[in-house]
Amino acid sequence: MSVSSHLTPDPERRLRVIHENIYNSLNRADRKLGAITLFAAVQMAVVRFVAPEGAMGYLALLTLCAVLPIGVLGVSPFIETPKPIPLLKPEDKPHPGDSLIDEYDIVRYSQIELTNFLDRYLGGGITATPYYVDIVAQIVIGARIATRKRRLFRVACVLAWVAQLCLFVQLLLR
Repeated sequence: MSVSSHLTPDPERRLRVIHENIYNSLNRADRKLGAITLFAAVQMAVVRFVAPEGAMGYLALLTLCAVLPIGVLGVSPFIETPKPIPLLKPEDKPHPGDSLIDEYDIVRYSQIELTNFLDRYLGGGITATPYYVDIVAQIVIGARIATRKRRLFRVACVLAWVAQLCLFVQLLLR
């Protein structure tokens, strides 16, 4: 009898699907951060050379300048530390109805908690081999990175929205 014969069918495939979903989310977050950073850089050039000067224009430039380091930090490898970052870490605790696909739900678990949860969810045996535990560790790390990047993207979007609002006010006052 093999180690995995008592598991539900294809536990590795199920873990790989979760892992793939998390890392697809990471790639989407990188693309979004890159797009908002590029948008901010292009709009800064347009505002600086095309828009009339004024206080609201300078405020828009300042907020767009704040978007650039956020975007660079979001796509840099420094965000990928396995340790929790207090400002980018959720304070929620796991709930019984958490999804195993959404990274916001997965990030609430520690590696041990998620391993035990997946062990029960997949019918037992995940803790039998270090290979499965390593896959769960990669899922947890990927979920943490994806949520950090999504939070940075939200902050960048808010700053870009404030810049748009400043430019709109400047157009109205002109």
